Formats: sequence, C-alpha cells, structure tokens
Amino acid sequence: MLFFAHEEYLWVVYLASGIVFFFYLYTINRKKRWLKSFSSQSTLLERFSRLPGFWSEILKAFAISASVLGLGLVLLGPKWRTTEKYYEKEGMEIVFVLDVSLSMLAEDVKPDRLQRAKIEIENLVKSLEDDYLGLVVFAGKSFSLLPYLTLDYEKIFLRILRMVNETYSRFVPFGTNIGHALLTALSSFTDRPNEKIAILVTDGEEHIAVRSQVAEAIGLFLEKKNISIYMIGIGDPNKASRIPKKDEHGNIIGYEVDAQGEFIETRPNPSLLQEVAQVTGGTYIHDATGEELRSIFSKAIERHRKITGVRDRSVVKEFFQPILGVALLFLALSLLPETGIKFR
Repeated sequence: MLFFAHEEYLWVVYLASGIVFFFYLYTINRKKRWLKSFSSQSTLLERFSRLPGFWSEILKAFAISASVLGLGLVLLGPKWRTTEKYYEKEGMEIVFVLDVSLSMLAEDVKPDRLQRAKIEIENLVKSLEDDYLGLVVFAGKSFSLLPYLTLDYEKIFLRILRMVNETYSRFVPFGTNIGHALLTALSSFTDRPNEKIAILVTDGEEHIAVRSQVAEAIGLFLEKKNISIYMIGIGDPNKASRIPKKDEHGNIIGYEVDAQGEFIETRPNPSLLQEVAQVTGGTYIHDATGEELRSIFSKAIERHRKITGVRDRSVVKEFFQPILGVALLFLALSLLPETGIKFR
C-alpha cells in the first residue's frame, strides 16, 4: 500500500499539477491568437505554422503536468507498506576471538589479515539483532575488550572493534597464544541457557607453545557442551609473507625483522586449529583470501539459531525511485521537439 510521509500536502501537489496543465494550454492558445493577429491569411498561417495541433497540445500539457505531479509526490516522501512473515529467533551469545598478533598485519589478504577480519565481523554484526556480543583479542596474551556481553552494537561493540588497529598489534605481547584466548573466551559467556558460540579468527601461526593452556581450554569446552567453537583460519598457507612497516600516510617503508636482522616471514599453520576443533567437536574452516569470512560467520551462527515463532510484521520501504522514474519519463516526453504533424 502506498502512503506518504507528508500526506497533508498532497492537495498542494495536485493543485500545482492542475494549474500547470491549464496554464500551458492557456499560453499556447494565447500564442496562437497573437500570431494570427499578424496575418489575415489564416489558412496560409495554419499551413506553414509549427504550432502543435489540438491533441498535441493536450498530450504535451498532460506530460508536463504529470512530471510536475511525480516530482511533487517524490518530495512528499512516498513509501510502500507490505506485510511479510517474520521468524522470531532466540537471542544468542556470540564471542568473537580475534588474533591481533604481528603476523596478522601480513598483506597476503587485502588490505591485511587483521583489517579484513575486522571488516567482515563488522559487516556481519550490522545484520544481527537481539544477540549478545563479546570481543576478545589475543597475541602473546588475551584480553576481553568488553566487561560484559552487549546488545549495543554501534555505540559499544563496533566502536571498540574499530579501535583495534595496526598500532594496537605492535604493542601487545608478542606471539599467538590460542590457549589463553580460548580460556578468556570461555569466561566471557554467562550462565543463561541460550545458544553460545565462540568464533576464533587467526592465521594459526602459534609462536608460543603453551599447549598446557590449550589442553585446559579444550577440557573446559568439553565440559560446557552448550558452547560451540569455530576456528576460522585466515591467510595463504601456501606461501610466506613479510610484515610491512608503514609511515603515517600508509606507505610501506620497510619490513619487520627479527632479533638477528632477518626479515620475519609468516605463513598460516592450520594444524593446531584443526586439532583443537577436532578434539572439542568444533569446526575448522580456512579462508586464504578473506573473501568468504562473512559467509562463514553467518552460516556458523544460523546453524545454531533457534526459531521461537512466526508472525506477520509490517515492512515499510522507500518508494520514490519508481515515481521519480515515471516523472522523468513524462518530462522527457514533454521536451520532445514538435514534428509539425497536426492532430485536428
């Protein structure tokens, strides 16, 4: 059903289009009378005059009036209301566990592994509703950036996610301590009985071999059977990549080196992630380019989503495009040159 945001002004638009219609006919008629006043040979004037015939005048007046009407309706904010089925879904607890180690700055994934992961997490979050979100970052150690799970995506979750950048990665403890990250993620969940998912995104290149913490985390995950874990690998495992250094303008000025002055080269190693996923009953997925991350996230979440009911809801969409298109079409028709053909 079509309606307008400012329906109280509809009469103004209708009145304006009507005035334009009759004013155009009036001016054409006046022009014809003015030209006839210069010649007593009215038949000769009609033969060579390029003035439109009667029906041409009517059609052109209608086209101009219709274009004015359409443009006026666009200004009134046209909207279209429909009814659709809405599936009521139970809110979930989702904790994103994001690797911010130095290796995540490698650019085998564009713009780099870390930024790509952030972009796809943000794109996913914008499509969520009623889900409690948490955010854990980790390198040599892990930190929960939210003191509690939140429903405020824009002002809290996304604002904090956007703060995690290259500078952050260079100042956190060196390494990739997946075991500590899993333990921190576990402590982020509440005791509510709803579905819980931990989504860990990393290149899997573990520089700190703290298998005891990994084993402890695995044991806790096995105890908490209501928590599902997804290990998402990112980066090209088939080639090593250097880690660029950049100036304040984003230009590469060199590459990271180790204590011996050798260039640091990073290559994702999915073996640990596969092992953890297999033992915990979780799922491991690797995305070498980062282009499938959002799809991977969405499928993981919807796999555990519970439908609680179905109801009808009203959906309102902007409807100015079709009206504007028709108005411009009539305007174009009104500007077509006269052919001199009479419709008398």
